[in-house]
Amino acid sequence: MRRFLLLCLLVSSAACLSGQIMIRGGLNYSNISIDSGTDDVVFNSKPGFHLGLNGNIPVGNLWSIRPAALYHLKGGNSDDGGATEDTDLSYIEVPVNLGLNLGPLVIEAGPYFGYLLNTSSGVFDPESFNNTDWGANFGAVLELDKLGIGINYSNSLVNIEAQDRFGAATDLTNGNLSLFLYYRL
Repeated sequence: MRRFLLLCLLVSSAACLSGQIMIRGGLNYSNISIDSGTDDVVFNSKPGFHLGLNGNIPVGNLWSIRPAALYHLKGGNSDDGGATEDTDLSYIEVPVNLGLNLGPLVIEAGPYFGYLLNTSSGVFDPESFNNTDWGANFGAVLELDKLGIGINYSNSLVNIEAQDRFGAATDLTNGNLSLFLYYRL
């Protein structure tokens, strides 16, 4: 929790220098993808949420740097032999996007770094996940004065599984579609 508060303080400080900080929250639709030769477990997408702070640091008239500190609930539902089990992964994520400002529309993309806070799963041992996740994300935001409405997709570029449950050469990755609102302070 201290790390999350520190990240929020850093995002707030950077954004306050430019006078643009937002409170952000929304719904996630996430999935865990398995890249292996086995097909004994199939993951379905599941809903979640995210909440945190988003900054906007203008770089000229056309570009901006858009850091954030967000709490994300990700995961998936699995069908293993007819039984359905939930896997919940709670992350603190820090995306740092480059925004292209096209009037009220902002197109953004960049890397994200996530730190795993908590795991709940009927399929995996909670210790079987790496503590870190990183990947790429992209999206678009429609800004209406102090309100922003956006969509974002992120995908892991690393294996989130620390202990191989499914056999050799297996990679687990997070995929996440977010719909969100933010309010500019």
